[in-house]
Amino acid sequence: MFEDIQTPRLLLRPYRTSDAVRMTELVNEPRIHRNVGRIRAGQTLEETHRIQAERAERNARGESAGRIVTLGGELIGIVGGGRDAETGTFEIGYWITPMFWGQGIATEAAGAFKQHLIKTFGVHSLTADHFEDNPASGRVLSKLGFVETGRGEDFCMGRDTMVPVIHMAWTAQPTEGGSHE
Repeated sequence: MFEDIQTPRLLLRPYRTSDAVRMTELVNEPRIHRNVGRIRAGQTLEETHRIQAERAERNARGESAGRIVTLGGELIGIVGGGRDAETGTFEIGYWITPMFWGQGIATEAAGAFKQHLIKTFGVHSLTADHFEDNPASGRVLSKLGFVETGRGEDFCMGRDTMVPVIHMAWTAQPTEGGSHE
């Protein structure tokens, strides 16, 4: 369940304690925390350790899954997802450091992670949200087969305010053989 995921350019691997310093540096980049609802501006190293320990516990219980995104051994982002306790649907999220934006890395990482969730957890549907003022994230999701399902507002910790959000979803389509893609 926690194996590495290899793509043509990337290695998606489980979090290591040694990732904490680099991750803390990256999440404190304003272009990251303003586009990811659950990252607080000014996150400390101690908070990163606490957050990752909580995620590891959720992963062990099968409630979530997540991977560090690396390129050439360098931590450049994260992709993950958590299961909604009521619906059983996984919500996915991701971020890539701005130095690597516009190169298809988010699409490659999120696409590989989507396939991992299908294979490992047997998911047939996924949800994801993106802030209205972050259309690039919406394009990534569209490339992965997600469609808009609604709009609303969510709290963004990095901005410390409510932000307009677009809700998206992906549902597997039955193939001729009766299984899902």
